[in-house]
Amino acid sequence: MLEALKQDLAKAIECLKQENIRLLGKGSMTLFDRSNNLILTEPATSDSNCDADSILITDTNGSIVEGTGNLIPSLPAHLELYRSFSTIGAIVHSHGLYTTAWAQSGRDIPVYGTNHLEFFKEAIPCTHAVTLENAEESYGSAAGRCMVEIFQKKALNPESVPAVLLFQHGAYVWGHNVDEAIHHAVALEKIAHLAFLTEKINADITDRAGNITPRY
Repeated sequence: MLEALKQDLAKAIECLKQENIRLLGKGSMTLFDRSNNLILTEPATSDSNCDADSILITDTNGSIVEGTGNLIPSLPAHLELYRSFSTIGAIVHSHGLYTTAWAQSGRDIPVYGTNHLEFFKEAIPCTHAVTLENAEESYGSAAGRCMVEIFQKKALNPESVPAVLLFQHGAYVWGHNVDEAIHHAVALEKIAHLAFLTEKINADITDRAGNITPRY
């Protein structure tokens, strides 16, 4: 079932590893076949090896309909994003070094230059912490709701800002398809690095709107 999409996802996962945005083996990727209402996901052990035969297929509730293996812990977060943002076709859960540093710092990534704006039209938002109370049912589901909430709170368009930082954790980045999701994930890591260097070089830098961004 969905053999071509399995191949696409397996190749995309290998590409993410080569781009070094899966720090310490962390991260995941999924693909949503909206025409069949099915999710393709790597298994939880895919950091060591992932080919098309190991890809799992689930329904939109996260129940396996094809394949054997353990589901990634972040799948509920992916599902929340797919439900809330109707144009998403693929999601990368990124743990790039600089992307994760911004997430751990609890700060949005400000718009410091045109490089940022080529990929993301506004600052990359960072969520509040997912508390134990929030996560009573499932950390992944709570994280997904937390990410959706920050977009609603800031009235952000997931088409123009296809990424969000999950406080103290990492990032979720998306696109219409696997290629676009990877493109955005790689771009986010480069932009996070650039923003870090920009603040190191000029501690008084203002963002493109003329705001002095808060240093927490």
